Amino acid sequence: MTVSRHRKKQVRRSTPMTVGTQCRTLQSFIALPKVVNAMDLAAINAFVSVGDTGGFRAAASSLGITSSGVSKAVSRLETQLGVTLVARTTRSVRLTSAGAAFHARCKAILADLDQAGHEAAEASVLPQGRLVISMSTVFGRIRVLPVIAEYLRRYPLVEIETRLSDRVVDLVTEGVDLAIRIGHLPDSGLIATRIGWTGYLLCGSPEYLATAGLPDHPDDLLRHQLVGFVAPDTAVRFTYRFMVDGAARTMSLPSRLTVDDGEALVGAGVRSVGLVMATDYLMAKHLADGSLVRLLRDFEMPSVPVSVVHVPSRNPTPAARAFVTMLRWQMEKS
Repeated sequence: MTVSRHRKKQVRRSTPMTVGTQCRTLQSFIALPKVVNAMDLAAINAFVSVGDTGGFRAAASSLGITSSGVSKAVSRLETQLGVTLVARTTRSVRLTSAGAAFHARCKAILADLDQAGHEAAEASVLPQGRLVISMSTVFGRIRVLPVIAEYLRRYPLVEIETRLSDRVVDLVTEGVDLAIRIGHLPDSGLIATRIGWTGYLLCGSPEYLATAGLPDHPDDLLRHQLVGFVAPDTAVRFTYRFMVDGAARTMSLPSRLTVDDGEALVGAGVRSVGLVMATDYLMAKHLADGSLVRLLRDFEMPSVPVSVVHVPSRNPTPAARAFVTMLRWQMEKS
């Protein structure tokens, strides 16, 4: 059904539409693949301003047009949709239920259009300036610094300062433009862009496995040697987690050797000291060259996201956006 046919059908109604009918009509209109012309966009902008300011006069003042111009624009939208968006009395103006739903959608769309305009205008601008980027130490060395090297070759006008630390930095007080975070993020108010995924793998060297055998189940690990790990800052001992029968199981396993460095942990595994559990980016090189073998794949925990975050008050510069794009592409490729 086209919009014009739908509108004619509504005009012939002899009884007012209910709120439920209005909302269904509004939803069907939003779902239609319709090209919005310049007049429609201006009317939508006027309607959103009425919803934001609470009246036609205030909306007119913010838009720099007359009150009658705003009123006509809103009426034009209502005619087009076949629903009442704004309830008008001599003393007040308020959005109807359908109007409130339409206002929320339109406000988000206008914000996206504004952002798209900024991005289009900056597309031809060569990235330049200074970026301060925070990341965890090992992930930064293995995954991010190689990308930064390529990035600096491609964008010679950009200067980058890296902050490699395993603590969670405060972006505002420490002057950080972008921070790379691993894991599910708390509701901190930061703007996050997911660039990839990572997870923990259990591995062992071919020499160790030839002697000790392959584990078939997490319970088999009680009969194996493992290399333990403690967090360098807190000395908290690492616990092993597996998915068993659809539920996460945490295991504390003994070890004859315990280290506080991820690369030392993997190195001990390569040297057949015992089985090791570490992140996939630490294991990747050794899995590729055959010096480590991946174990218990059917019991691995789900991967966790890797994200780049920035504070909402700092819109990413062309340099920052280009870096995030390159890092995400490299993460997807690896």
